[in-house]
Amino acid sequence: MILALDEVGRRAACAKLLKMQRDDLVELFLIMDGLPVTVRFLDPPLHEFLPHTEQEMAAVAAAARLPVERVRRRVAELKETNPMLGHRGCRLAISYPEICEMQARAV
Repeated sequence: MILALDEVGRRAACAKLLKMQRDDLVELFLIMDGLPVTVRFLDPPLHEFLPHTEQEMAAVAAAARLPVERVRRRVAELKETNPMLGHRGCRLAISYPEICEMQARAV
């Protein structure tokens, strides 16, 4: 999802993530056995899921069958100096509403 070029690609990736997100939530609700649960949405630190070294970027590019330059460019685009003021929370939902939609469907 993070390396997708457009909304269509992000939505396709979110569709794959939906089952995992839903399974995690079902397990959580079962464990909590009727107790209140707070589900935190919209806060994936996208930059933390990307590789940091050239070797890691090459490995991700190879696994995703993408040019390493595309991975390198995406890493640069998402780099944050202060993640608490960066591209998270409601700012992320504005840029990528498909993440919010997927999480809401999972619940």
